[in-house]
Amino acid sequence: MAAMNQVKLNADAILKKQFKRSMKGYDEQEVDSYLDQIISDYKAFESIIENQQEQIEELQKSLQEKYEQQEQKPADDVKEYHPGQSAGPGLGTAQTATFGSPNNAETTNMAIIQRLSTLERKVFNLEQRVNRQNRTFSAN
Repeated sequence: MAAMNQVKLNADAILKKQFKRSMKGYDEQEVDSYLDQIISDYKAFESIIENQQEQIEELQKSLQEKYEQQEQKPADDVKEYHPGQSAGPGLGTAQTATFGSPNNAETTNMAIIQRLSTLERKVFNLEQRVNRQNRTFSAN
């Protein structure tokens, strides 16, 4: 990691650091106590970073596995219309199929056109019946 390379100190470097003594220096025990706190924090940070990196690796592996599974999974949710089979009045049934060859795509396109044509005829006939009824009611 780039951030890890920018860190200049670690717990061992802080522990091993020796300071020069002078007559007007700081209280040695106070400095040691403070450095001990810093060392403790560095160890905690290193542990947190390691845990986070492990989690990142696990998540990346999991994501890669899911991606690979998705690529290998066949397209089961793709439906193909077969005009010869009926599911209801004037409508065909959809069956599960995968589109691998251009022939299937042509068949599906033709089936969609046929289905639209059937629906248009049904709607047109329904409109004619409604119009006839309206004329009958208005004539009375």
